[in-house]
Amino acid sequence: MRETLSIKDLFQMVKKRIALIFIITTLITAITGIVSFFILSPVYQASTQILVNQSKESTELYNVGEIQTNIQLIETYSEIIKSPMLLEKVKDRLNLDLSNSALSEQINIVSKGNSQIFTIKVESTDPKLAVDVASAITDIFQVEIKALMNVNNVNVLSKATIGDNSSPIKPNPIMNMIQACFAGVIISLVLIFLLEFFDNTIKVESDIEEHLNMPMLGIVNLMDSKKKRK
Repeated sequence: MRETLSIKDLFQMVKKRIALIFIITTLITAITGIVSFFILSPVYQASTQILVNQSKESTELYNVGEIQTNIQLIETYSEIIKSPMLLEKVKDRLNLDLSNSALSEQINIVSKGNSQIFTIKVESTDPKLAVDVASAITDIFQVEIKALMNVNNVNVLSKATIGDNSSPIKPNPIMNMIQACFAGVIISLVLIFLLEFFDNTIKVESDIEEHLNMPMLGIVNLMDSKKKRK
């Protein structure tokens, strides 16, 4: 293969192996679709929102420093929620046969910037189990945080319900197939470039000069049988 390639050469490479690109892309997209639709288990998500805010009397004004303290406490609360102590209590309440690490991987704590609200999200292949775990975490956390930190600044804004989680959050077969299609095209292009790079056959006149390191003096054109008879 020549050391340098022009844009025209690249287009010729793609044109010559367009069938290979189509086959590989179609195959990868089809396999991804089959796996997404028929093999991967749907995953459901239940979520509940928690407000971190010290209760106040109606005449008491809010303190900016106290609000910042509540926001900073969210990180600590997130660690407590995913701690072995709390996870063990959740497993005992729901009779779950899971390790702490497996249960922790299903739990995600999300907070936004300077908000005093954080969200507990639980993922599971069973929508009812996701709701049960989210509810158990919320109930146990509210009780345990009072004993652990001697505070009463946790309030539940929304509770998880099965109705809110009737549709799985993943897999997304259509999106997976779109991504697989792009991946198939890229893989096909890389493959044909590699095939062209390792192809040492002589295709054009310049390849002769490159391989033999000798100047080309002339070209003998092929003649068809009719011209030969004449």
